[in-house]
Amino acid sequence: MTPDDLFPICADKMCPRIGQHKHISPPQQDFLDATEKYVYMQGGYGSGKSIIACIKGILLSISLPGNRGVVIRESYPKLHDSTQRTFMECLDRAGIRYKGRENRDGWYHRIIIPVKGGSSEVFFRETKQLGRFLGSEFGWWLVDEALEVDKDVFKKLQGRLRLPAARGFYSGMLISNPPHLNHWLHEVFGEEPRSFSVEVDIDGQIELSTFRYMQVSTRQNPHNPPGYLADLLTGLTQAEIDRLVEGQYGYIPDGPPVYPMFEHHRHVGLPQLPEHVPLVRAWDFGFRHPAVSFHAFWRCRKEEIHWNVLDAMDSRMVEAVPFAESVIRYTTQVWPQLDTIMVEDDGDIAGSHVSDTGPGPINILAGAPWNLNFSYKKCDVEPGVRMIRDFLKLPECKCGQSRFLVHRKVRHVIEAFQGGYHMRRAVAGKGVKEEPVKDGFYDDFMDSVRYATEHHLRSELIDPKLIDALDKTDPRRMYRHLRGDPWQRAMRKLMQEHTTRGV
Repeated sequence: MTPDDLFPICADKMCPRIGQHKHISPPQQDFLDATEKYVYMQGGYGSGKSIIACIKGILLSISLPGNRGVVIRESYPKLHDSTQRTFMECLDRAGIRYKGRENRDGWYHRIIIPVKGGSSEVFFRETKQLGRFLGSEFGWWLVDEALEVDKDVFKKLQGRLRLPAARGFYSGMLISNPPHLNHWLHEVFGEEPRSFSVEVDIDGQIELSTFRYMQVSTRQNPHNPPGYLADLLTGLTQAEIDRLVEGQYGYIPDGPPVYPMFEHHRHVGLPQLPEHVPLVRAWDFGFRHPAVSFHAFWRCRKEEIHWNVLDAMDSRMVEAVPFAESVIRYTTQVWPQLDTIMVEDDGDIAGSHVSDTGPGPINILAGAPWNLNFSYKKCDVEPGVRMIRDFLKLPECKCGQSRFLVHRKVRHVIEAFQGGYHMRRAVAGKGVKEEPVKDGFYDDFMDSVRYATEHHLRSELIDPKLIDALDKTDPRRMYRHLRGDPWQRAMRKLMQEHTTRGV
């Protein structure tokens, strides 16, 4: 028997032998060949994740006598209707005989597969009270739709991957539609597909725990019926296509978007930092997730204000100082010709507060060796959101360019505008406060965006000529008109001696 025997008949319309043979797609072959202990495959709808994971579990069971595996999903109804059904269909196609045990609701929750030299067992379990119903040792396990389960399930299963009969062939498999970027799967397996290992020091000896993250698109599954992909693409936004078809991380809508007027075709492009325009870095020192966004506010030939989001950065479980150092390095790499006097740093007044743990990050970063010149003030959420909404509604400028443009590489900010940053979902019969959800990820990016607008957009909307006035009084803006001027050094000295802080 070969792995192909476990697949359905080929339905790939590009295959010259369509309907005549069985075959495996390249991503499925990669999954089958993976030797890492923990393998996670993330993919779009109908991308062939479940079938190849079931097939690998079957092959591990029939090739290692005495092996024991378990297939897990959040609930028994979901397990029966999808993953277990796929598993049993693969067994039937290959003519693999088995004995069923623990029959409930017409489904076996334990099967015994006779193999040469003994037999192997496969269990089917839901995650509810998992510790109570799991055995103590397994050679392989499969978690389907891992986005639905807690990280604690993964940890418990790691501790049970120790069956002596499977030593050297342990396999922990996870498959899932793409979760949001704040999910534990993203935390454990990372942003990009890769193979990696984690070193563990055990009594002076280094042992490796190996991981692999794979990504697969719906387009790569040759077994989908004709028209399936076309039907799936119908009516989806670009963000939904990226997640539900291409298999990329993204947001899962859990409420109405804060900025429903954001339109990808109008507000996403390739903006650049205009010459002699200050680079605005807006900082949010979120708890365990600091974020900074890079902006340019400039006036076009029609004397209208334009706002560009050029880039963004974030980090996890990192303190303010090391994060700031990485931001400073990144700034000099991306804009190497930009003088430091042309960089403005903005934030919320909360970042300057002194607490029991010491001064706020704004106070710390104002000192040596960073010497960041922060402007900060109180930035309330509701008025800031309203201001950004109003700006997004503005028609295209008479100069022919969009008044607001975010660079297409700034993925997380785009996703936040599209709906990752969302309001609480209304509950029938209950009043819901009109405020964005604090999800610990997208809200940190969008808080930084709001801080930038509070410092640079609000004044323009109140007084359209105020930015022009600042050009004549703010040393950072005056410097734009003094490049190459003999007074250049004097202006730099003035900037260092007079730190501007808004209140």
